[in-house]
Amino acid sequence: MDSYADINNPANITKPSVSQSERLLYSQFRRKITAEASRAQIKKLEYDLANVKSGISALRTACQEATALEIGAVCVLPSFVKTCSTILGLQRKCALVACISAPHGGDVTAIKVKAVKRAIDDGADEVEVTAPVAQIKDGNYSYVKKEIKKLRKASKHKSLRIDLECDQLTHEQIVRVCNIASDCGVNSVKTSSTAFTGGNEIERISEIKSAVRDKCTIKAEGVATVLEMSSAIDMGASVIGSKNATDVARAILTASEAEF
Repeated sequence: MDSYADINNPANITKPSVSQSERLLYSQFRRKITAEASRAQIKKLEYDLANVKSGISALRTACQEATALEIGAVCVLPSFVKTCSTILGLQRKCALVACISAPHGGDVTAIKVKAVKRAIDDGADEVEVTAPVAQIKDGNYSYVKKEIKKLRKASKHKSLRIDLECDQLTHEQIVRVCNIASDCGVNSVKTSSTAFTGGNEIERISEIKSAVRDKCTIKAEGVATVLEMSSAIDMGASVIGSKNATDVARAILTASEAEF
């Protein structure tokens, strides 16, 4: 009979043998899991193409690259929604986001509402509308609430995101607008367009997350690297906007493949 010491000594336990075919199957399984995890991360990316430098030729190439990499979405100005919708096709792997009233949000509500309806008719899967920054800074929250309610109604069954332009607002103003957005049924809020600062607003994510109380998802904009993306996700963002989305996506794939 084995002694107590023999039974509890791992050195005396015979390890099961693993065949070469089993090792291969396990390696393939690990590769599959890693690939799926990488694709899930890439799906969180949105390619920021909402700038005056993005003409039709550049947009066509960008949409094709985003589709090949299965990036979550491309974000374009309203005048290019119809063209990009045609490029992406009906059975698209990459969603289309219309960026309305960017980056100031100063258009009157009626114009924003009309632009939302037009973008959806042109093929947008989601609309991203910049909040009325000047009205917020003036403390005119009744205007802000009325506008967001009208935008929510105009977007119908499509997802509505509100761009907060956080770098232009105080903490108190951000919290007030986030409370209004979440109460009005907005699907998502965005830190900023980075038009005024050029950088990301990762440090704002935690205060936004607290203010929306998990009623809205959060988009972090201005992310340039995988490390910045990881930091934004850790802070609470579930959507990542980037002008370098294709580079970030390729970096994720390269890191995944490097494990093998």
